[in-house]
Amino acid sequence: MACADYIQLFIAVAVFIYALATIQLWKQTVKQTRLSMRPIVVITYDESERKFKYINYGNTPAFGVKIDDFTTINTEGLILGYVVPEMYCLPQGKEICIENIKKKINDETSETDSFDLGMIIPISAHKTFDVIIRYKNAENEKYKTEGKVGEGTFDFTKIEKIS
Repeated sequence: MACADYIQLFIAVAVFIYALATIQLWKQTVKQTRLSMRPIVVITYDESERKFKYINYGNTPAFGVKIDDFTTINTEGLILGYVVPEMYCLPQGKEICIENIKKKINDETSETDSFDLGMIIPISAHKTFDVIIRYKNAENEKYKTEGKVGEGTFDFTKIEKIS
């Protein structure tokens, strides 16, 4: 093999390695861009307004924001929980008040007032409850935020894309 053949082989290998590195860099850039352009929704409670609120810390709107129905009491003959309506949430820390939270007693829903919500308001709750918030971005990709609400806390521990 002549010296020119080795040089051509070296150049071909270098171009191949460069192409692989470029593809990897492109994939990482796309991944980082998508992560920075996703909604990140949590729930909080505003003591001064006495209202629950969604906050979207992401850079894009969240659509179809919904907290999974959750149970606070499950004893013999009594199942008490809450149903939260579906909403949308603007990006970059905009707060959206959650209106029309319903209480659910043994599969029947009814209106609530602030007394009815006392079980999940941090200042008056006696225990914490697992909460899952589901939402979509403008491209219909689905996400969820998991955490705990209740006794002195709004702690969100897991945020993930689910589709």
